[in-house]
Amino acid sequence: MRINILLYSLGAGGAERITSLLLDAMQKDCEIQLVLLEDICNYPIPKGIKKVILGTNSTQESGIKKLLKLPFLALKYKKLLKNCDVSLSLMTRPNYINILASLLCKSKKPRILISERSHPSLQYGYKNLSSKINKILIAFLYNKADKISANAPQNLQDLVQNFHISPNKTTLLLNFFNLDKIRAQSQEDSDLSKQILKHKAQGKYIFVSIGRLDNGKNHRLLIEAMKNFKEKASLFIIGGGELESTLKAQIHILNLESCVFLLGKSKKPYAPLSQADCFLFASNHEGFPNVLVESLALNVPIITTNCAPKEILAPKGEFLDSKKQCELAQGGIIIPLNSKEAMEFCMDFMLKHPNFFDKSSLYAQAKLFSQDTQLPYYKEWILNP
Repeated sequence: MRINILLYSLGAGGAERITSLLLDAMQKDCEIQLVLLEDICNYPIPKGIKKVILGTNSTQESGIKKLLKLPFLALKYKKLLKNCDVSLSLMTRPNYINILASLLCKSKKPRILISERSHPSLQYGYKNLSSKINKILIAFLYNKADKISANAPQNLQDLVQNFHISPNKTTLLLNFFNLDKIRAQSQEDSDLSKQILKHKAQGKYIFVSIGRLDNGKNHRLLIEAMKNFKEKASLFIIGGGELESTLKAQIHILNLESCVFLLGKSKKPYAPLSQADCFLFASNHEGFPNVLVESLALNVPIITTNCAPKEILAPKGEFLDSKKQCELAQGGIIIPLNSKEAMEFCMDFMLKHPNFFDKSSLYAQAKLFSQDTQLPYYKEWILNP
């Protein structure tokens, strides 16, 4: 079977990591052509898989420019559909291009499969032109695909309820992980790990957070919460983004330079993550935050806002504090969105009870999302009509 896989790039991100694992897993069964909008490759591409760059694109382009380029990219991609049986795209803009290209095909066209990786109503819930246009495009185009997968139940429900996507076309495919590789890479030498270990040697409790520095990830809440723990704990934030200078200013204003550190982007975050006593996640909205499973795979308990699929942490229905809605889960603690009070309460709890979560239970939760467990569902979805 001849398959095209279309996405932004093979840079950092969940869809990119899933694609790299799919390339490895399916190259023996299929003839695969990888089509990227931008020539960024953080993952090795297996031999025998052809890589095609669809023009000169950049994630830094304005939303209007990206919109205007859609028909031209669809025309270019149409030429690559002639000799394939299945065209799979991941993420919103590649999904648009995939569907538009298929609509331009006059003769035989491949089966069109698209994968939604976010919660569209929240992702495009802002009062700006870009959000309005994306909502229109999703509602107009997605139903024209043959199959649609989403990586979290709430994402799937959102497509059906708010964008009127046919339930018969939808499938839930949870993200999957090579847990052995994550654990092996966590043992690699890392300057970031050495920086964290210096604070551990001083007796500090280590909080780590990973994510792009933007409004959606809400790192400002974590920094604000650290005011109460500056003598006892250190917070290390891995990631880059447009709010870097704003967050640095916040750290300075709150006089937290001795305990809050922006470490920048890292292609190898598992080594520093493995040094964490607790992982913090304050995001306002997510599709399927891979870093939560990656933390569990490294035996790191989590405090997270209620932004992620419940399957990841597995809430127990028990509360540390019912008023603050701090819910215990198999993999950590779940708190309400944007609640500094709840975040501070749970951070204090973890400082006072550092061995509350059993490490073997954390890893057992991560195993539910292992490659061996989830990959067969992906193969069946892709290969079977």
